[in-house]
Amino acid sequence: MPEQVRSTPESRPRRSRLPAWLVLLRPRQWVKNVFVLIVPLVVDPIALWQNGLVALSTTATFVAASSAVYVLNDWLDRDKDRLHPDKRYRPVASGRVSPLGAALLGVACVAVLLGCGAMLPPPVQATVAGYLVLNLAYCLKLKHYPLIDVSVVAAGFVLRAVAGCLAVAAPFNPALILCVYFTCLLMSLGKRRHELAGVRSLAVAQRPALTGYSVPLLDQLVAVLLAATLLSYEMFVLSGPEPQSAVLAVVTVPFVVFALCRYAYLLAAQRGGEPGQDVLTDVPLVVNAVVWLACLALGRVL
Repeated sequence: MPEQVRSTPESRPRRSRLPAWLVLLRPRQWVKNVFVLIVPLVVDPIALWQNGLVALSTTATFVAASSAVYVLNDWLDRDKDRLHPDKRYRPVASGRVSPLGAALLGVACVAVLLGCGAMLPPPVQATVAGYLVLNLAYCLKLKHYPLIDVSVVAAGFVLRAVAGCLAVAAPFNPALILCVYFTCLLMSLGKRRHELAGVRSLAVAQRPALTGYSVPLLDQLVAVLLAATLLSYEMFVLSGPEPQSAVLAVVTVPFVVFALCRYAYLLAAQRGGEPGQDVLTDVPLVVNAVVWLACLALGRVL
């Protein structure tokens, strides 16, 4: 059996004050489900306002679905996690939540998922079901294959965006969906780069798909996706029916450029390891996102 890697007091993650069962649901990751609301907001803010209850129910459904996936993933990886200096403190790996307790918590998440999903239109229900099937395949097999692993993660965000538009009957914009896909693929590859830049042997043991990656390859892919994200965003803004679409593209593109450059900086500074946490904790990114969304939403309404 591989020797367990010891962590130093400085590198040891801080123990969360939340109950262990709640930590297992990864509430910090729930911010990812905001894509259900963001995409309709930038496409049709009025439709989002008029159908706010359905949009919130869709968001809650994805929170329950993603939490169930996190529980399953930690339950399956509990033995591997015990060999990792940080992940061994996860609730199941550390023993704070028993495997049976984790299974029961997963069942509870599914119950909440079914309750919230019952209030949604059939197309949204089908999208949520597709998200669950895709992530089940990811947990069981797909996460072990290079490039497929990050593509599945990015596809999960696309399904959130599509579900949000379907829930509020917002127009479907292919350029925006592509922008969401490229952005999430960029951040997923950035996370892989962060993992490889650490202790490679440990990272590969924890995530076998990393054997197919290298830092130079990931740097090239990140560069391509930075350009693809910017181009798809410009296509989205310019495709709007509003007469001021060209002005809106000029006004808002500096925010997108700053966000992409800021993320590239975080990667270079080895601070881009967890995209969900980065978005919440990096003040320049948060302020930039709030101002950008406000400008874009006002441009769609006025």
